[in-house]
Parts: sequence; structure tokens; C-alpha cells
Amino acid sequence: MDGGRGPVARCVMPPPIEMSAPSRTPQVRILTIGADRVELLPAAPYDVAYTPQTPVIGFAFETQTGAHAFASDRMSPFRTRPNSLAYVPAGCEVASRSRAGGEYLAIRHLSGADPPRRFNDHIDPAAVAAAYALRRLILMGQAADPLEIERELARLHEVVSGILTRPGSGARAAGWITPRRLRLVEDLVEARLDGSLPVHEMAASLGLSPGFFNRAFKAAVGKTPHDYVIDRRVARARKLLDTSAGLAEIAAACGFASHAHMTTQLRRRLGVPPRALRAGSDQNM
Repeated sequence: MDGGRGPVARCVMPPPIEMSAPSRTPQVRILTIGADRVELLPAAPYDVAYTPQTPVIGFAFETQTGAHAFASDRMSPFRTRPNSLAYVPAGCEVASRSRAGGEYLAIRHLSGADPPRRFNDHIDPAAVAAAYALRRLILMGQAADPLEIERELARLHEVVSGILTRPGSGARAAGWITPRRLRLVEDLVEARLDGSLPVHEMAASLGLSPGFFNRAFKAAVGKTPHDYVIDRRVARARKLLDTSAGLAEIAAACGFASHAHMTTQLRRRLGVPPRALRAGSDQNM
């Protein structure tokens, strides 16, 4: 943790737009490809305890907080970074709970055995690219090419195998972006998500130069600050699409320049337009 007290950004959340309650409960999307069972879990509260019979790869698309325990009955607080990779070997007892959760990708390898080591909160650019590509393909449903899914799964397995076979590897804090500083940036982004937030303002909130902040943030989160902001806008849009708000209203609340801009970003990052997400056309594969 960061022991110093750097500059603190004062964030004021924008007033919420009026909407009806969500029209449907977010679904878990599941598919089986070869020896992998892939689950895309929605952002929702959870309290689970289990012992996996096969290795499990996990990827957190957004920050999650809560308490967890591995091979122990002693729970400890956790705060995962966005875009972080985790691995739990078969037979390792897991208990975890979170009041809010976060969108999560879980891959259960149904055959084969990896070393009985575990890790979490690991940032790797190749894993980030593969996980986001997998999410897009899963949301596309039957329109997705199974060969593309297999390719991205292979990329994730390759990253995990590399981490497990490197002695002493594991999650490491990236330079200046300590947990406290990352929370500062996250809070600032959420508070300004409906408007403009230049990189130089994010950097100034931590007392860093824009160039250094850009490099440090990408090392800590696996994406540039600009990409991270777009990801958060997409995440907010997905939540608001479960309400009665109009598409233009949602686009404005998420900081998109227009309804068309929001549609372009959703298609690019999720593989589907906003109306398809609102209609609940997701199907298990």
C-alpha cells in the first residue's frame, strides 16, 4: 500500500438520471469449447465456497472488493485491479464474497493438469487482449466463430502456463500506481464519466506527468487510461440498457458524443449493438 499522501482529487458524482428498475436479471453465459468450460459472470453480489475439481482461470474486467480465502478458513479483504488475471489449481478450497461483484470470466480446464500453484491480480497485456476478445465472442452468441474462441482460449492458457513455470512469478504492483492511487483514479473516472476527462487531468490528480502516468497506468492495469475510460463508459451503458432510459439519454449519461458513437463502441468492444443488449438476446452456446 502507498504510505505517502499525494494530491487528492475531489470528486462529485453527477445526479442520476431517472429510470425504472432493471427489466431483467443479468445472466451467466456459458459455453464449452474442447476441454474448456467458459463462463461470463455478470456484475452481481456473491458469496461462494467451493473446491474446484479442475484448474480455473479467472479474469476480472473491473475492480472488485470483498473478502476471500484460499485453502484456509481465514478470510482476508481483497481488492482486485481491473483487467487482472487469476489462477486456482484443482483441489484448492476457495471461499469468496463481495457486495457488488464485477464482470468476471471463469475458464475451467476440464482435462490436463497444471502445477499446483495459484496466483491472482496479475496484469498481462496478452491476457487482457484475449479476455476482451473472448467476452466479445461470447456476447455475439451463435454468430461467433468457434475457431476464434479456441484461438483466444489458447492465448490465455499460454499466458497462465508462462506465469506458472516462471519461479517466483505472481502478482506484482506496477510502479507508481499503488492501490491507493488506483482507487483515486477510479473514483475520478466514475465521477467524470459523463463528461470529458483528459489524461493530463488524471495525471495531475496524482502529481505525475502525463507521459509517466500513461506508462505507469498501462503497466498496472494492462490498458491505457483512454481505453480504461472507454471500458468504464461501456460498462455503465450496459447497466443503463437494463432500464427504460432512451438510447440518446444513456449515451449522454456515459459520456459518449452521441447515440451513434455509443453504438460504434459497443459493436467494437462487445460485438453487438445496444438494442441487442437491451432486448436480452444473449444465448448460451
